[in-house]
Amino acid sequence: MMTARVLDYAEWDRLPEELDPLLMDLKPGQSRVCVIEDNGEIVARVILMSVLMAECLWVAPERRRTRVGLKLLNLMKRTARSLGYQRVRTASISEDVTKLMCNPRIRAEAIPALTFVMQVGE
Repeated sequence: MMTARVLDYAEWDRLPEELDPLLMDLKPGQSRVCVIEDNGEIVARVILMSVLMAECLWVAPERRRTRVGLKLLNLMKRTARSLGYQRVRTASISEDVTKLMCNPRIRAEAIPALTFVMQVGE
C-alpha cells in the first residue's frame, strides 16, 4: 500500500541515498522530508528546507576586477556565520560573477543543476 507523509526527524536516517553536503545542514525545525512509501519502503522523497541564499551581487563597473568583490563576499560569509549558517547558496548569470565564484579563495563549489522557482499558491 502506498502512502504519502512527512518523515519524522527520527526517521531521516531511513532515506535511501546519501544526501548532498548542503542538505547535511538541515535544521529539523525548519525542514521537512516528504516521502512516498510502498509497504514501508521509501520510494520517493523531496526535501523542503530553509537555506540562506545570496543574490543580487553587484559591484560598480569601475571597481570590477579589484578586491572589492572579495571584500564583499568575505563580509557576506562572516554575516552568514553570525546567523548560524555554514553554507550559502548563490547563482550566477554573469561571466564576472562566475569568475569571482571560481576564485579558490572564495571556496565555492558549482552545483550542476538548473534552478527553478515553483509557484505553490494561487
